[in-house]
Amino acid sequence: MNELRPRRAAADPVEHRRVSGRDRIRRSYTQYLQDESRMAAGGVEIIHFPTTAQEAAAAVRHARQAGHGLAVSGGRTGITGAAVPLGAEEVLSLEFLTYKPEVRHRDDRWTVRVGAGTTLQQLADALDHGLCEYPGGRPDRPLFYPVDATEMSAHLGGTIATDASGARTLHYGPTRQWVEWLRVVTPDGRLLELRRGEVTADGGAFTCVREDGATVEVPVADLPLPRTKHTAGYYLKPGMDAVDLFVGSEGTLGVIVEAELRLAEKPANRLYLTQFVPDAAAAVGLTAACRAHPALDPLALEYIGPRALALLRSKGRGTPAYMEVARLPEHAAAAVYLELPFTDEAGLDELYGALREALEATDLDAEQNWAGFGEKDLEEMKRLRHAVPEAVNAIIGQRKAEVPELHKVGTDMAVPPERLGEMMEVYRRGLEERGLDYVIFGHIGDGHLHVNILPRTAEELRTAEALYEEFARAAVRLGGSVAAEHGIGRIKKPFLAIQYAPEHLEAMRAVKRALDPEGTLNPGVLFD
Repeated sequence: MNELRPRRAAADPVEHRRVSGRDRIRRSYTQYLQDESRMAAGGVEIIHFPTTAQEAAAAVRHARQAGHGLAVSGGRTGITGAAVPLGAEEVLSLEFLTYKPEVRHRDDRWTVRVGAGTTLQQLADALDHGLCEYPGGRPDRPLFYPVDATEMSAHLGGTIATDASGARTLHYGPTRQWVEWLRVVTPDGRLLELRRGEVTADGGAFTCVREDGATVEVPVADLPLPRTKHTAGYYLKPGMDAVDLFVGSEGTLGVIVEAELRLAEKPANRLYLTQFVPDAAAAVGLTAACRAHPALDPLALEYIGPRALALLRSKGRGTPAYMEVARLPEHAAAAVYLELPFTDEAGLDELYGALREALEATDLDAEQNWAGFGEKDLEEMKRLRHAVPEAVNAIIGQRKAEVPELHKVGTDMAVPPERLGEMMEVYRRGLEERGLDYVIFGHIGDGHLHVNILPRTAEELRTAEALYEEFARAAVRLGGSVAAEHGIGRIKKPFLAIQYAPEHLEAMRAVKRALDPEGTLNPGVLFD
C-alpha cells in the first residue's frame, strides 16, 4: 500500500493559546525569533502554543488560510537556522505538546510514545525512574532511548525532524532507525498517522489523498546516499517507508506532533576510557584498530585534537573543566574517548585484553589513560569534551566585541572511516596554509569531525567560509556527506548543490511541491 491518507482534524475553530502583534512578540517573545545558530528574524505576527495534535492542526490551517508562512519551533537548539522564522509570519511552538511517556511491549520490542515537546532529558529521567505509563506491565530489565544528541534539552520532535545523532550513533545508529510510528500535521492542516511497514513507495511514488478525495502523486526518486552519517535533504529511495519521508525533512513536509520510538536494553556495565595519544595520526590509527578488533564493539569513539587540548590548557581556571584539565598528563597532546559495554568480570577481562592488543597495534602506552565505570567517571570525561566548544564560544564572544560580524565557522562533514586520514590531512593543510586559528574534535568513530574555525578579522571570516566550501567538496569527493548530523536548515543550503546533482535537487523540490504546494511550512528551509 502506498497511500497517505490524512484525516480531517476537529472542526474549526479549535481554541488554543496564541499571542499576536509584531511589537509584543519582539518585546516579550524574542526567543522564538532565533535559535543557536545566532540567526534572528525581524518580526512575526502570531505565535501558536498548542497542547494537542488537534490544536496544532488548527494552527497550521490558520496560517494556510491566511496565506502565511509558518515556522516550526521546538527547543531551538539547532545551529543551522531551521527554527528561525525568516520569511514566515507565524510560528508554531511545540513546547507544550507533552504528556507522560507511555511504554508498551509491541511485536517483540519495547516502545515509548511521546509528545513532540518532550525533551531528551525528560524522557531519560522518566525511563530511569519509572515515571511512565505502563499499560501492559513494566519491563523486567532497564531500558533507554539510545539516541544521544549533544543537547539533552532538545525536543524529541525536533530530533526526529532533523534525524539527529550523536556520539553513540557509532553503535546504535541515528534517530531514523528508532522511529516506529508518527502522528504528523500535514501542510493543509490534517492529521496523518503512519506506522513503519504499513505504507511504502510502491511503484516509485506515494499517493496522497486530498481532502476532496482527489489524489496527488508524491514522486520518489533514487537519490545517491553516502556511506556515512547523513542529514542533507530528503531521504528518497524506491520502496521506502512513508515514516522515512518525514524523518529528517526539517519540518518542511509536515509537523511531527507525536511519535512512538523503539527502546533498547541498557548495557549492564560500561567502561569509560580516555586514551591520550601523541597526535592526530595516532588517534586515527587507534580508531581503526578498535573498529577492526572482533572483541571490541564501542558504543562511542570521540576525539579531542591537539589544538583543542592546548586551548583548554591555556584557559586554566577559565574553563568549567579546570579540574580535569589540571589532571591531564604532561605529555598528552590529543585524546580518544571510548565507551565500551561488558556483561560481567569475564567480559571485562576479555575487554582489557582486546584493548591492550589495539593499543599495541598502534604503539600506544596503555598507562596513558583515564578509565572508570561509574557515572562520576563518565561526567568527568564528558566535562573535558564539552569544555572545548564552550571555550571556542568564549573566544568568539571576546572577538565579536571588537569585530561584531565575526562568528565561528563550524563544519559538520563525515567521510567513510577508511578515508578519515585523508580528510584530516585536507583539514590540516587548508587551515595552516591560510594561517587560521582552529580546533578539531568530534565523532572520530563515524569519520565525523567538527572543525571549528575561529576568525580574528572580517577578512579571515570570509577566508574561513570559502575554505568550508572547499572542505565540503573534498568530503563528497571522498564519498562523504556535507551535513552529517545537524541538517541543512537555512545556513547550509548552498551545500546541497555540492552533495547532489541538479536533477536530485529537483526530485526533492517535486516532493515539497506535491505535499506543500503553497509552501506553508518552514519557508526558506532547505530550499529558497
